[in-house]
Amino acid sequence: MKTIDIKHIKAAKKYAGALFQSALESGKSEKVYDDIVFINETIETNEQLKNALINPVVTNNDKKDIVQKLFSIHVDKIALDFIFLLIENGRLDCLNEIVNRYNQASNKKNNIITPIIISAVELNAEQKERINSKLKLKTGKNVLSEYIIDSDIIGGIIIKIDDKTIDCSIKTKFDNMKKQLTKGTNYGNN
Repeated sequence: MKTIDIKHIKAAKKYAGALFQSALESGKSEKVYDDIVFINETIETNEQLKNALINPVVTNNDKKDIVQKLFSIHVDKIALDFIFLLIENGRLDCLNEIVNRYNQASNKKNNIITPIIISAVELNAEQKERINSKLKLKTGKNVLSEYIIDSDIIGGIIIKIDDKTIDCSIKTKFDNMKKQLTKGTNYGNN
């Protein structure tokens, strides 16, 4: 499991905020997002490219040349210049987190929440729609849910929205009952 460096997150948040603001002002926020996702996925899926771009022996100018040759005809100048900035500042390792933070900023601007819905079995379309409708009603925001199946929860659902969790799983209910029973509560011994 990868540990998360707080400085890394803070840097990613600042870079993503600046990029999002610049892209928003130019009217290209969606294009820039697509471009940085494309660049990030290309780097992450090509080990040789990734190693060249993070290698301290390779000069920043050489890294920029590589990026220029690979991406200049495919991406907007804003995204390309942003990658150059990350290279100059030695922050290309933050790109994955920057993509995540950019997406969060875009969702916030567009009044969208992206809950993670965990269920023990696959939910049908009607169940998903009912959950999304209730979340939209409760939050007043548009909902783009991600669905995950985890049979360990036995039944029910768990909803995660940002740093909040609503746990209505059978497993948690069983665990809570077990805690109550093992607390030493003496029923009927009064």
